[in-house]
Amino acid sequence: MKRAIAISLLTLPFSLLILPILARSSSPSNDSDWREEDRETIHKTFKVASGENVAKLISDQINGPIRVTGGSGSEIQVTVEKRMRADTKRDLDDAKKEVKLDMTQEGNSVKLYEDTPDRHGDGWHNRHYSVVFECDIQVPSGVALDLHTMNGSIEVKNTSGDYKVHTMNGKVEMDDIGGTGSVETMNGGVHVAFSRNPARESTFRTMNGSVDLYFHSEPDADFNLETMHGGVFADFDVTTRPTTVKGEISGNRFVYRTGGNMKVRAGKGGPEISLHTMNGSIRLHSKS
Repeated sequence: MKRAIAISLLTLPFSLLILPILARSSSPSNDSDWREEDRETIHKTFKVASGENVAKLISDQINGPIRVTGGSGSEIQVTVEKRMRADTKRDLDDAKKEVKLDMTQEGNSVKLYEDTPDRHGDGWHNRHYSVVFECDIQVPSGVALDLHTMNGSIEVKNTSGDYKVHTMNGKVEMDDIGGTGSVETMNGGVHVAFSRNPARESTFRTMNGSVDLYFHSEPDADFNLETMHGGVFADFDVTTRPTTVKGEISGNRFVYRTGGNMKVRAGKGGPEISLHTMNGSIRLHSKS
């Protein structure tokens, strides 16, 4: 059994709390409070070229989870469950007309885009409905990913292309990942398990939640670790790297602060991998 090594990290008090601004309707927040409901299932298939980072999937949503699974072949297969709730039948009709998920293709790039009134400067305050898109997408494993949702989790499995993953309210879970890139959420944990260790700079960030990375083998990498309220642990040995410390004049002396940032090296060193959280722990795992 592996023994996790606790890494000492100086933390300082941090009093600033940032709360997200959510795009919401002015009507009931609980699902059971809506009087009207309807669902629509959408299927669409796109032909793309195979190969690593040759094709690209872009998903830009506001409400709903995104689930992506890599496999063989040269098709991006999209299944969307559109779930609509409203106060009245008229409101439900408005939801059907006003909120859509556009799907387009340009060359080897496929884009899903949630088109809503607030995208055009006409907010949700006068709308009495809720629309959620649940997206399940099958892709060739080498597809590059650019995934964004505001309210929903993001799950990715068995891909080797590069990635950019962002949500505001939801967890991010990625398994059997072979590419490099960035992952960010505000409220939720980050879990990434690699089928091969990142070969280039990568970043993993949350505000409220823990960050767990599972390396295919003990990595050769340089880590930038930052947490305000939580511990830092690793399954493998690391050594500290020089850290720039900023100074400021306080009275007749200099005061130096490192914040909650720490730089360490695993193995021979290599690509810089940054992990950041404000309220949560950072854990570096090795599957070997």
